Amino acid sequence: MSDQQRRMAGFRVGVAFGLPYLYISQFINVWMLPGIPLFDLPIGRAATVILGTLSMGILGTIVAWYEESFWGILGGALFGVVVSHVQAYINSGESQAVSSFILFVYTFLPRLIIYIPAGLFLRWALNQQEYIVARSPDSLRRRVTVWVAILVVAVIGGRFSLYVPEANQALKDADVLVLDGLSSVENGVDLPKPLIPVDGFSAYAKGAYTLEWSSDVDSLPVTRPRASFGVVESLIIIRFESGYWFGCVYTPPGYIANCINITRVR
Repeated sequence: MSDQQRRMAGFRVGVAFGLPYLYISQFINVWMLPGIPLFDLPIGRAATVILGTLSMGILGTIVAWYEESFWGILGGALFGVVVSHVQAYINSGESQAVSSFILFVYTFLPRLIIYIPAGLFLRWALNQQEYIVARSPDSLRRRVTVWVAILVVAVIGGRFSLYVPEANQALKDADVLVLDGLSSVENGVDLPKPLIPVDGFSAYAKGAYTLEWSSDVDSLPVTRPRASFGVVESLIIIRFESGYWFGCVYTPPGYIANCINITRVR
């Protein structure tokens, strides 16, 4: 392959890997939790798939840029680190550039470790493409094997975004709790017990809402049961379109909601 052919092949390999990976990673929890209003990042799931697929194509191009694989893989990994951080910064809605830069430095190596294997895999797929073109251009079986391998790895990678069963249960319980709370306000009866400490729920919990899962349970200042070793606790953040937020921590096996408002109401 010429340099131009190799780089175009790298772009195609990146897109072929990125599209199924991003599509599955963005929508798998929506499919698994039908009817649950999951929180969507500001950029949106569909836009994330499109832009992420384009970014993976560019990453594949960088990986294929040099005939020597080392510099291409390193450059692709660095590109992935920068793009993923910029995306996280935009989705976070933060405006503090200094704190974002500190976070970038702090998470640089973990992100790099994630993207280097991705670069290695894309380079392997590219090398297979080069081998086919140079030595066995009529080998349909080898071509199909390479593209199937790309698809399988992308699907497996996307499945890592699937919530664990404890998170699914917490999201379902939180949705039921919110609906019960809204029904109580509408009917003028007492709120469910977990919502009584949530200041402002009756007055400010208006309109549509979304649920976001997080494992950062210590960020919510509530008293909760002590979790056993290895147990996955869940923080569910509930956002209303009125701008009102509150959060609940769920600790298995009881899954009793410990909630408090996040929005200042006084």
